[in-house]
Amino acid sequence: MDLEKLKQNWETFARLVVHPPSFVTWLRAGSDTICLRRAISETPTAFFPASSSSWFRRSWLGRHPEVWIALVLLIASHLFVSTFAKFAHWQFGAPYTRTADLCRWDCTWFRTVVDEGYDLEPYRYGDKADWSFFPLFPLWAKTFKLVLGVPAPLALVVASKVALYAAILFFLLMVRGELEELPEYFLAGGLVAFNPYVLYSHAGYSEPLYFAVAALAFFLVDKNRWIESGIAGALLSATRIVGCLFSISYFIVCLRRVGFGRIIRERNLAIVIGLLLCPLGMALYMLYLYHLTGDAIAFIHIQVAWNRAPGNPFVVIAHALQHHGWPRVWGMMILAGLAAAGSLLKERRPELAVFLAGAILVPLSADLWGFPRYLWWQPPMLYVIFTFLKRHRTWWIIYVAFAAGMASFMVIEWFSGTNMVV
Repeated sequence: MDLEKLKQNWETFARLVVHPPSFVTWLRAGSDTICLRRAISETPTAFFPASSSSWFRRSWLGRHPEVWIALVLLIASHLFVSTFAKFAHWQFGAPYTRTADLCRWDCTWFRTVVDEGYDLEPYRYGDKADWSFFPLFPLWAKTFKLVLGVPAPLALVVASKVALYAAILFFLLMVRGELEELPEYFLAGGLVAFNPYVLYSHAGYSEPLYFAVAALAFFLVDKNRWIESGIAGALLSATRIVGCLFSISYFIVCLRRVGFGRIIRERNLAIVIGLLLCPLGMALYMLYLYHLTGDAIAFIHIQVAWNRAPGNPFVVIAHALQHHGWPRVWGMMILAGLAAAGSLLKERRPELAVFLAGAILVPLSADLWGFPRYLWWQPPMLYVIFTFLKRHRTWWIIYVAFAAGMASFMVIEWFSGTNMVV
């Protein structure tokens, strides 16, 4: 028997095992090749997958590849960051010996919320308070602290890593209409897992949770699941102040899909309820702050302690471009983000364009420092990058080189003490 026939017989044998009655018949008949073929002919066709790959494609995991692809990318992203953190420890004496050591900078502010709750008055580091750190991520991390019984720094880091899995998963759902082949799933998910600022998803920051909820909200509203998207919008507004911008995106989708007149005539309560739910998270946080401090917008007023005051974001952009070094680099990133918002308008995705433009201009109205992470952790931004790279595949190598270089550099800078990573 040649190799090809042996291979065919082995495949038919493997298929036969799927149907136990025919397998038993074959064993009783002598287990030879003729009996094998006879048993195969008596086996229902439904038990004969064309191949193992086609069987997998018909399975639940095959029909939902984003579930396991997100897990694979999460593990790869964790190994990437932890490896470079270990290199920084070996080469530069970085204070990294365990996972919890990644909890630095703003992560320490989240730790105070997890361990002690929100401050009654400004007293930390002079005249600062933790009111500007919205409650959803601390609550998320508090869950891991209670369930795992670990200190707050480790709970925050673990919470951000788990949120990264959700961020990859929901982004793949958001762009699923653009995905055709399995490699494209890895490419799209890789934009999240190997973000130039992916460090923040492993360091106890709210970025991955914010990204995950935003991507889920856009996915749900795109499917006309109004109440579910409203709930996601409420969670988003409880994660960061710019999360309230989703209310505008939600309203734009309603007008484009249904129309204002039809909503009024048909009294579509699901759409109205969804819209009212979007800012609920921030509204509840404002009520809590009013009860705690007497100031419902304390999260804005406390910015003065960081020498931040509302201003003209376009003036901030102009000043950034006039300076050398990192401010100019960030200024170029801002222009790229605004160009991405313009391309979304051109592609008739105004809900994404408005959200991205607002998510850029709102933080810039206060300060430039720390801005890049606000840009690179926006689902519309990565959506634009994916659609561009899908059309121009030769640019993948350029983007990968930039993202990998920036991500590895950020890990080293994280432990260096420079405030460019805040």
